[in-house]
Amino acid sequence: MSQILCRRISKLSTSRNQILCFRRSEFSTATATATTPYLLLGTDLVGKSPCGGKVVNFNLYDPRKQEQVKIENKILSKEVYKSHKLGSSRGWLASLNKKDSTVRLTNILNPSKKIISLPPLTRDKYEHHVNVSVSSSNEEDCVVAVKFYGSRVSLCRPGDSEWTRIDVPCPSFHSSTVIYSERDRKFYLNNCNPDYTGPTDFTQKSGLPTPVSGYKRFLFSNFLDELPELEDEMRLSRFRIQQQLVESSSGQSFIVAWFVERFTDKGEVAPWEDTRYRKSKDLCKKTHKIMVFRQDEEQGIGPYTDDIGDLCIFLGENESFCVSATDYPGLNPNSVYFAGHGSGFGICDLASRTIRYLSDSTPPPGRMFWLPPTKSQ
Repeated sequence: MSQILCRRISKLSTSRNQILCFRRSEFSTATATATTPYLLLGTDLVGKSPCGGKVVNFNLYDPRKQEQVKIENKILSKEVYKSHKLGSSRGWLASLNKKDSTVRLTNILNPSKKIISLPPLTRDKYEHHVNVSVSSSNEEDCVVAVKFYGSRVSLCRPGDSEWTRIDVPCPSFHSSTVIYSERDRKFYLNNCNPDYTGPTDFTQKSGLPTPVSGYKRFLFSNFLDELPELEDEMRLSRFRIQQQLVESSSGQSFIVAWFVERFTDKGEVAPWEDTRYRKSKDLCKKTHKIMVFRQDEEQGIGPYTDDIGDLCIFLGENESFCVSATDYPGLNPNSVYFAGHGSGFGICDLASRTIRYLSDSTPPPGRMFWLPPTKSQ
């Protein structure tokens, strides 16, 4: 994580620093359609299928109507049901089979899409993945990229017999997510250090049709002007700060900084860098702040912005994406929707710099994925 970023963030107002631990509540229930973004909350097993698979209901959250919806009686193969969710991208939900490490892509919002089966994804003993990116919603020509924490990205296409391993020997990219740029037709790793001057083409000699490159983001200009209340730089040790690269359908690029903090059951701050809390399981997490930096290629700067027009950015364990609030009435324009593991889900209004949670329920266990709108064929 960029040290420049980590040293220059201020605290929010008291109203935004309220500790939000969640209690269980009921949502209204409706039927999901494919033409809206959804948050995947989990699945309920409802029976067995005649072919040996499982019948499940997918529980989703509709941010436009602010209610829970369901996809009922979805049949999953035994292999998919027993798989671990890796991530989601362009409507695809990627799962890793716990037994043989094979990967499968499913599109739960579009039943016309077939299941894509990929070969086993091997990993080092202590290696864990960060996220998944898929180059296309079309199963015939997509390329799948899995980013691991550290120095590896693995790529695979439907029909390949094995994954292609790409080693990234640059520490600046170790905690990066991977995102596919439709504008540039390549995968990008988000460089968390704006001072990086090393190589950015990691697949030059691989012959891969879809290259993997390091995204050289611009310095965060006018940073301190946006943070006049900065008092103590050491306070930033209390946050886990994620930087995610997001690209709109029109080709605009943004770096989104997402600040998450933790509290004990007594309301005491539990800094992420404090080793005393490393094994604590009863910590309450919450989103403290979200900042967006526009990547201005013409001027070569990355200014902070509180105005992204009618765009909505969706952050989670998924590949981040943008949609237009004009195209999806009910969404809040100029906002960032977020969903974090153990910290619930909500919305950050960029103009007012306020954060509002969309549910007071206990956050569901496991990782949380926003699914972009998709269209049935």
